[in-house]
Amino acid sequence: LWAWGVALGTLVALTAAAQLPGVAHIQAPARVEAKAHAMVVVNVEVSVEPGFHIQSNQPKLDYIIPSTLTLTPAQGVAVAKVSWPAAKDKKFSFSPDPLAVFEGNFALPVTLKTGAAGTVTLHGVFRYQACNDQLCRPPVKQPVTLTLQVK
Repeated sequence: LWAWGVALGTLVALTAAAQLPGVAHIQAPARVEAKAHAMVVVNVEVSVEPGFHIQSNQPKLDYIIPSTLTLTPAQGVAVAKVSWPAAKDKKFSFSPDPLAVFEGNFALPVTLKTGAAGTVTLHGVFRYQACNDQLCRPPVKQPVTLTLQVK
């Protein structure tokens, strides 16, 4: 009976953790215009709620989950580069060394290589792990959609 109680408690805790709302939010522009067979830079906005940070795209420790943004190529449009801002080195009580993190609001300039004319919708994922000064939440995968009008 005790084992069932422990199992049920663990299941409830895991379910609650899986349902925690994300603390970082990503927003691509609603619509972008670009020339055919060219390069265009699109600023994707990220906001991290106060009191939290997300791990940088290049964490200093091997076991830390990096932030990533991926967009699946479609109709000749593909990501050429995602430009991440410089991370902040910040000291936390649980780490002997400063960690490279992102806080607040920042832009991710995404360079896209376009193809032929037409409307193209790219789908992708923003993956991050949010922490505060006491705990880290499980990693989150947030869907991202970006529509381009290629002319």
